[in-house]
Amino acid sequence: MSTRFAAASLCAALATCAPRPVELGFWLVMPLSYQSPRIGGPITATEFAIIDKVARGEIENAFKEFDVTVTANRNARFKVEVVPTLKDQRLVRPGTYAGESRAVAGFGGAGAVSFDYVANGAMVFAPDDASRADVIEALGRGLGRVAIHEFTHQLLPKQPIDGSHDINSYEGNTAAVIEGYYGDLHWSIARPWLDARLKRK
Repeated sequence: MSTRFAAASLCAALATCAPRPVELGFWLVMPLSYQSPRIGGPITATEFAIIDKVARGEIENAFKEFDVTVTANRNARFKVEVVPTLKDQRLVRPGTYAGESRAVAGFGGAGAVSFDYVANGAMVFAPDDASRADVIEALGRGLGRVAIHEFTHQLLPKQPIDGSHDINSYEGNTAAVIEGYYGDLHWSIARPWLDARLKRK
């Protein structure tokens, strides 16, 4: 059997060799709690629901041109959970950071986003005239954008997506700049890799 015929037979057996639809599992690990003088009282259950909705909207918008579904499925092949905090124990004084991911090409990945880290950023970068509702929405956007960055690491585990110097991009350091919470973001260096990796709608 020739190599070309064998490849064609394999594609037929698998139904297609084209990129398949992708499910991205995203959820907040509850209970979460947070309070800051910037917004007054603790974040309420209703506000956590808004945060979750805004974050999901950010993820859906980032991947809107691709055949990608955002769910709360904890068994999804690619998944990111929002946890209270992430600490780097390798440091002499353990520090916090925004997100992390582990991935194996062809198998999927799993990641996490630090709620406290992103929430602190939303407070710090909030304009002086921003209302509590504005800051809550910014927090949701920040979580969604860090999750997008982590999903991109999982989808493209062999690509250097952290190499972008565009602070207005999903590949940039979205949790440590105001652009990660306010304004619009776009794809930068990862776009051609995503085009090759994901099925278009």
